[in-house]
Parts: sequence; C-alpha cells; structure tokens
Amino acid sequence: MPCAGAAPEGRLSADVRRFRRRDGRPVMTGIQRRTAVVVGVDASQSSRAAVRWAAGEAARRDSALKLLHIDGRRWEGGAAQDNLAAASVAREAEPAVATEHEVKPGGIIDELVAASRSASLLVLGTHGFGALRGAPIGAVATEVAGHARCPVVVVRGLTAPHRGEVVVGVDPSGDSERALGFALESASARNAALVVVHAWHDSVLDAGAELASVEAAEERALADRVAAWREKYPGVVFRLVVVRDRNVARALIRAVPHAGLIVIGSAGGGLGSTAQGLLGRARCPVALVGGTAPG
Repeated sequence: MPCAGAAPEGRLSADVRRFRRRDGRPVMTGIQRRTAVVVGVDASQSSRAAVRWAAGEAARRDSALKLLHIDGRRWEGGAAQDNLAAASVAREAEPAVATEHEVKPGGIIDELVAASRSASLLVLGTHGFGALRGAPIGAVATEVAGHARCPVVVVRGLTAPHRGEVVVGVDPSGDSERALGFALESASARNAALVVVHAWHDSVLDAGAELASVEAAEERALADRVAAWREKYPGVVFRLVVVRDRNVARALIRAVPHAGLIVIGSAGGGLGSTAQGLLGRARCPVALVGGTAPG
C-alpha cells in the first residue's frame, strides 16, 4: 500500500529511464539496472544513515531510490511519518534523485527479501526495524543479507562516508568474481582506488614448504586473477594485498582502516563467519554480493 505521493509500481522503471544525471559525476553503467536502489526504513538513526548512503548510491547509478517501510502494526500513521522523514533525509543528501516511498504490511525479513527480487541493490542499517531494534549487529540485516536476491549493503555506524578506498576480499570461489565486479563498478563510480585482499593461512602449506615461497606464489596467483579486470577498468588504481591471516574479516579491516566500502562474496542461504565478523566490526558500509539469480 503506497504512501501518498508514491509512484505506482508499474511506473517505476519508466521513472528510472526518465531520470538523468546532471552534475557530471561518474555513473555506474556496468551493473544491470532492474528497478531502484531499495532502502529499508524505520525511525532509527541507523536507518537514516542507510538512507543517506542509498541516496548517494542511487545518484551514482543514475537510478531511482525507493524507501520501503515494512510494518504491519503501525497503520495509525507512524510508518508513513518515518518514510516522510526518510524522504527528507534523501532529498537533503541528493536533491536530484527521483524518490518514491512505500509502506507494506507483513513480516519484515520476508518482505525485504521479496523486495530484493526486483531491486538493483538493497540497503539496510545495522540496527532498527521495530521490536528488533538494538539486536547485536542487526538481526534483520543479518537474515536479509543472507537470503537476498540482489547485492546487499549494510551501512555501519551513524555516518556513511562516500570517500575512501574500496576494499574487496577474494578467494578461489565464483562468489569472489561477482564481488570483484561489484567492487570495481563501485570504485570506478567513486573515482576511488580498489584494494584487493587475499588472506591465506597455514592449512594450505605442504610439509616442508617455506612461508616466503608460498606467499610469493599467492601474490602471483592474485596478480593473475585480477589481470583481466585491470584491462577492463584501466581508470581504476589497483592495490593488491596478500596477508597470512586465518581471520578474513580482520584482514579486510586492517588492510584499509578508513575504507569507504568493503565488498565480499556471499553464497546465500545464510552468512558465513567473514560476513558476520564484518557486520560486527567494520567501520564502513559492507557489501555482500551473492550468486543467486534474480527471481
């Protein structure tokens, strides 16, 4: 049930097509735009930080922004007021971004996951969402990020920095390739450097292997891994980091203490220890890029 002033559902893609950037900044063009950047909204400070970040991302993508409040218990007007307040935050952050807002009843997690099926990106704060406000690292954010059908960005803290290097973690999985693509689009749109981090540990060592030679081999493998990406994004400055650390989340955070965005792959169906660690400790937004096809 859309709030007053919300665009009809069937018109959103047309609104996106009509909206064009006028400030001359780079636009993310390599990621397919399905509809809008969708951001989960409630009354929390964390939600407002997520809205500011999402508005900036919608501007970079030349996309619309959809403010989505899921709450079946507050039809007396509280939810609509939350959305109006969020719309004000979005306009202040990015006045040129076309914005719509909607209030839907139903289960918060189920409805946000459903929204991800038609979104180009889903943005959440770490805390908030009614009765679950204050849960460690955000129970809603954790559940939604583990099952969403599009990339999810969880905005850490009460501020959302737009500057700083983009950090991406890679391993041999296919999820890392998707994460690399997302991270490169993000770095290109921000005119930021990309820091590619690969963490390895002793379990990969053969008996009698020398640490120095293993580390050199890991560095060569990482350089080979990103060679094709360098050619595809010649304007992006790459920095490769190979570190011996069993804790991948810690390695990513230490690689760039003041990063603007950390990106990792996510297999879906729940979050692994690396994602959990980042959502609990990172000081910047965290992007979780899964491999699930859109539904």
